[in-house]
Amino acid sequence: MLPKLVIHNTISLDGSTIGFSANLDVHYGILGSYEPDAMIVGSNTAKTGTQFFCEKIPPEEEADFKKPEILPEDTRAYWMIADSRGILEGMMHVFRRSEYCKDVIVLVSEKTPEPYLNYLKERNYDFIQAGAERVDVRQALEIANEKYGFKLVVSDSGGILNSILLEQGIVEEISLVLTPEIVGKNGTNLFRGVEKAGIQLELIRNEIVEKKYVHLVYRVLKA
Repeated sequence: MLPKLVIHNTISLDGSTIGFSANLDVHYGILGSYEPDAMIVGSNTAKTGTQFFCEKIPPEEEADFKKPEILPEDTRAYWMIADSRGILEGMMHVFRRSEYCKDVIVLVSEKTPEPYLNYLKERNYDFIQAGAERVDVRQALEIANEKYGFKLVVSDSGGILNSILLEQGIVEEISLVLTPEIVGKNGTNLFRGVEKAGIQLELIRNEIVEKKYVHLVYRVLKA
């Protein structure tokens, strides 16, 4: 069984995810209001996002090799990071240390390098192996639902992963924070990787946030 999947992102007026200053308080405030069991993010987005946590990757400490102690009342989300190629080796502790993260679960494939899997095992990271070459996100989410009981997952990622999720038809809602800024030709469109034409949406919520931003929520209509 699949958990409910919501795409959440902050974009410019012309649909770009880069080239402007996103209001992170608004972005994560709205994301947190969903109270997701987990967030899912791609490895490229995660790697780029390390700059928000630190100027440079700090050295690992003894505590980074242990699972964090999780209290029953902890409402933070797990972070599921899709990284079949192991590009985040040596960086994973940055995410585990985040005050917004309950713990990290890594999504890998059958072709994920063995040294990277050993790196994860040595540091007691849970990982879900799904897919041959690349991560099979649908299968990984089904396993996450069965193993961890995840009912709601929010994708806080870039165009590549979100396009895959839409193409596979497993997204139920799209939540967008519209920023009043036009990026122009140097922008990167959120849905640039979607090849399937004619995905139909239904607007179910719209509100003005802080007199400047517009929060739009769409239901993805099934064909």
